[in-house]
Amino acid sequence: MSSGLAFSETASASFFKADCVLIATALALFLLLRYLREGLVLLAVAGTVVVFASVMLSHAVSQLDHRALLFFLTLAHHLGAAAWIGAMPSLLIAMRRTDDAKRVRALASRFSAMAVVSVAVLVLAGIGMSYFYVGSWQGLYGTSYGVMLMAKIYLLLMTVTLGASNFFLVRRTRSDAAPLLARLRRFSEAEIGLGFTAIVAAASMTAQPPARDLVNDQVTGHELVQRIEWRWPELHSPAFSQLTHRSSLEAALEADAYNGGAENNAMDQAWSEYNHHWAGLIVLAAGLFAFVSRLPRQGWAGNWPLLFFALAIFIILRADPESWPLGSRSFWESFAEPEVLEHRVFAALIAAFAVFEWAIETGRLQSQRAALVFPALCALGGALLLTHMHNLGNDDKSEMMVGLSHSAIAVLGATAGWARWLQIRLPNRRTSRIAAWIWPVCFMLVGVILLDYRES
Repeated sequence: MSSGLAFSETASASFFKADCVLIATALALFLLLRYLREGLVLLAVAGTVVVFASVMLSHAVSQLDHRALLFFLTLAHHLGAAAWIGAMPSLLIAMRRTDDAKRVRALASRFSAMAVVSVAVLVLAGIGMSYFYVGSWQGLYGTSYGVMLMAKIYLLLMTVTLGASNFFLVRRTRSDAAPLLARLRRFSEAEIGLGFTAIVAAASMTAQPPARDLVNDQVTGHELVQRIEWRWPELHSPAFSQLTHRSSLEAALEADAYNGGAENNAMDQAWSEYNHHWAGLIVLAAGLFAFVSRLPRQGWAGNWPLLFFALAIFIILRADPESWPLGSRSFWESFAEPEVLEHRVFAALIAAFAVFEWAIETGRLQSQRAALVFPALCALGGALLLTHMHNLGNDDKSEMMVGLSHSAIAVLGATAGWARWLQIRLPNRRTSRIAAWIWPVCFMLVGVILLDYRES
């Protein structure tokens, strides 16, 4: 569906201009860093423009009240994130280029001091923004904006935990630095990954109206408890002929009689819930077998990744009934639909990490790089899921409920991916064993959430 706006109308919007400035300046900054060895002033100017352009795309600019204060808080929030998460890749690159323990300790110590200040600025500014954008506890748990904020807070806490571990590792390097350097680098990798996932969550929040603006559409605590109350999954699917098809939907749109899909056909909801429940069974089984495979003499359970082949095929066949192979859209035509494209990308990611992880678990691949494909794709899938939204018309409460389960699955997926990453990369066996138990539990929790998934 189109917005009906001409390009000239879109181009005159402030967000479009800010996006253009951001893209152009970011490209200029890349070229300056790539080809200009000096010129600190130019780099500082370009970086400042990037930050200001990103703030212009935030909710602060669109607010009628407290605009200047919110602009300042958003600017401080972005600067804190940039100085902490944005600078960490440079620290990691610098640590990889030297084996001198004293130099690594000096680099890490200076960065830790800056990171502590950056985190404090980021958190304080975030609290101030939450006061104006959320406004109440109900706004936190009863709106899509609040749910995304909770996902961001969880990811921030995980990132801060890893950062604190790095801080104490740096302090311990005063006596014997060499054995701790590898752990410092590995924790930094996971800290960067979780930090950028939190940034993705923050970017997704800009697509949601602030909770304070949805006073009459916030989910109450009673409604939330009713929704997440456990019910046995529905494992029987409605017939394809019972679904609302594209032809009838387009006719309803032309007649201005479409109600947003929240109540137009209970069969559509039953179809979606059936898909999620069977996917939950597969993920729960995979997590359970992965957990068992960690136990002594349970090598047979190492074949658990093969279950994800079934999940990938299931997504392709069932996720989008209007598209190939069930619907009228051809295979290639279906890729023009954003939601269908997202589902196909997820299916490809699932199939890819199934192949690599099965080969790793069964000993067919010994390469550590191949072993990292599974956690990388798992973390990437979690980050992408934070950007996935269901359009349910004007039913903000239903959208919030669906987003609640998606956000929970996303953060658990990111946690599982980076826990597996640390298990593979950490040289310390004790810490690696702890990480090895975390990610199968995350998979099982994802399965349970999918089994309790509902759209009404």
